[in-house]
Amino acid sequence: MDLSLTQQWLNNQVKRYSASSQIIADVLATLQTEQSLKIKSDIFTFDDGRTQSLLCIHGLLPIHYKNNQYNIPVAIWLNLDYPVNPPIVFVVPTSDMLVRASRHVDPSGRCSIDYIQLWERKHEGCNLQSLVQALQVHFSQHPPVYAKPKTVPSGPVPSPVPTPVSHSPVTYASRPPPPLPYSPPVLPPKPGTPAQAPNPASPHPSTALPRHLQPLPTPGPPPPPPPPPAPAPSPPVHHHHQQQHHLLQQPFHHPPQQYYQQSSPPPPPPPPPAFVPAQIISPPPAPTPAANFLDQDDDEPIAAQPLPQAYPHLQQYQTRQAPAPPLPPNPELVSLHAQVHHKISAQLGALTHSFAQESERLRSEQSDLLAGHPAIQDEMARLQAVRDVCRTVTAKLSQSVHATERNLGELKRKGDPEVDELVCSTSIVHNQLVNLVAEDNAVEDTIYHLHRALNAGRVDLERFLKTTRILAEEQFMKRALIEKIQTGLSLPVAVP
Repeated sequence: MDLSLTQQWLNNQVKRYSASSQIIADVLATLQTEQSLKIKSDIFTFDDGRTQSLLCIHGLLPIHYKNNQYNIPVAIWLNLDYPVNPPIVFVVPTSDMLVRASRHVDPSGRCSIDYIQLWERKHEGCNLQSLVQALQVHFSQHPPVYAKPKTVPSGPVPSPVPTPVSHSPVTYASRPPPPLPYSPPVLPPKPGTPAQAPNPASPHPSTALPRHLQPLPTPGPPPPPPPPPAPAPSPPVHHHHQQQHHLLQQPFHHPPQQYYQQSSPPPPPPPPPAFVPAQIISPPPAPTPAANFLDQDDDEPIAAQPLPQAYPHLQQYQTRQAPAPPLPPNPELVSLHAQVHHKISAQLGALTHSFAQESERLRSEQSDLLAGHPAIQDEMARLQAVRDVCRTVTAKLSQSVHATERNLGELKRKGDPEVDELVCSTSIVHNQLVNLVAEDNAVEDTIYHLHRALNAGRVDLERFLKTTRILAEEQFMKRALIEKIQTGLSLPVAVP
């Protein structure tokens, strides 16, 4: 596998890492071993919300579980202080996988196997390639993901379809209708007769039910079912009482059950009434609107619709079952709310006072800082002037030091001078000047000693004056010549 391009890319990406050379070596060794893994640079978000641009090794990690090979999608993030801190390993399940949480894998997919814990205790000797091998061994024993179970979509249960019954009135016992009136489906007509629409039922009827739907005074057992071609029957008494009993069991905030009858053309005069059981068919339930808990008040009772006039005893029972009043608030909860409100109010006052004091202190510091700005500017200007003077003196001193070093080098190059060169001069004029100065000093010393001898009485006055006059004339001539030589050599004239 050619990793030259990867290495060039890594050289540009690892500049922000402290151990860049080790990262390049470990990453290339890992990619050379596991060719299903790839390297990228992406933004990683830590648990505390910090984000960093880190290197990430991602891809499929092959494992062997129960003699079968599987590929585990992983993502290994390298910290900036790698290898001091171990990489951050995540299992990244696909859409058809789920993470199997365990002691070493949390529900988010982050892995903390034993090798990572060893790395945290002692990072010496740990590297990325060994971590990948440890992940393969651990995942082969404890797979971190499993296949998502496939769910079979459950379809809606089909509602029963009304079945027509010939030569008999059909009664439907419907479920509690929605707030709006429900229009039942039209039954197919009897063969040979025109179809007629059923009479719509109103939730608030103003008239009694038809005669053939009114309850009979005494119930009786239903007779056996007759053959299909039967005359127009009367409504079964026992079935109607069952409908009344069913109405008593319903919640009374819903409208009563409605009956629909398919009418047929007027038959000839019927024979004595025969009881034919009616077939009860439930129409499909009407769609109930979803409750909106944001717009509905919990304390407002649901308005109950009145029962038809045909059921006065049920209407009286509904009147007695008035909606319960709202429950009073819990006194313990009210007291707790009051205590919490009092405590928060007290703490809020103290907090507001402390914030006000802190704000005043900050304003005072701000005014002091603003007032000190001109002084700081003046001090900066003075320091800049001192800096310029110091730079000038430093330049001159540097020149003097360089000249001194140059002279020292020259003297060292010449070596030690001879004794005669130290005593004698380098030219005739200078030697003459040296001799004249020496003779002048000698004449002066002679006059001094003659004076001492005169005082001591060793020389008489006449001899002293004669000798002193001769020496003074000689000294004058020598000093005149010395001054002339100094002027000619541009030497400073020494005043005796």
